[in-house]
Amino acid sequence: MIPIKFGPDWFYLPSIVIDVIAFVVLLAISYYSYKYYKLNKSNKTYLYLAGSFFLICLSFFFKLLTNLTVYYNINKDIQHGVIVSALEAVRSFNILSVLTYSGHVLLHLLGLYFLYSLYQKENSKANIFLVSYLILLSTYLSNLNYQIFHLTALFLTGFIALIYLKKYFETKNTNTKMLHSAFTTIAISHIFFMFIPINRLFFMLGEITQLVGYFVLLLVLMAVVNNGKKKK
Repeated sequence: MIPIKFGPDWFYLPSIVIDVIAFVVLLAISYYSYKYYKLNKSNKTYLYLAGSFFLICLSFFFKLLTNLTVYYNINKDIQHGVIVSALEAVRSFNILSVLTYSGHVLLHLLGLYFLYSLYQKENSKANIFLVSYLILLSTYLSNLNYQIFHLTALFLTGFIALIYLKKYFETKNTNTKMLHSAFTTIAISHIFFMFIPINRLFFMLGEITQLVGYFVLLLVLMAVVNNGKKKK
């Protein structure tokens, strides 16, 4: 069950715009992470951060493809134009929506897992294999019930938020506190998405809250890069 067309009718176009902005923001986060790595190549953490956020960025690209193949159903009055005609043809293949949504879920969960694994001292091959299996299973089951994806993402973002909270208590660093707040906000957005069956407005809340969380991440990384340049 692909979680699209669950939001308010008037929110169809704004949700696509929000996802486009989220894609750009995540691409910028990946860029700034890589940029900081170039300033300090001895710290490969930021290189892995860049890769992780790039995966999440790609997941939003697949989400946009999925939404576009369905959301244009509301434009039944528009029957002309090359773009609309192409979308009508693509939308007739339901398998495309399944594949693009699966790509969104798989890349998103992989990106979150890589972020989480950055702060784990030990990652045995058995543990990596087990997590990979669970991510693949979640991807498959999410096509049957989208809430499985958001539940899995909630656990991963929640664990990451707890890691940054622990680090903040140890260092009292403002940026670390902001990172904790960002991932907590993203985790809350996944809770909102899980409550869509209760009220369609939760879809809107989830989209906006998630974007706010990514914006906070971008602001933190921009501050880190600027500080890195000053030290240089």
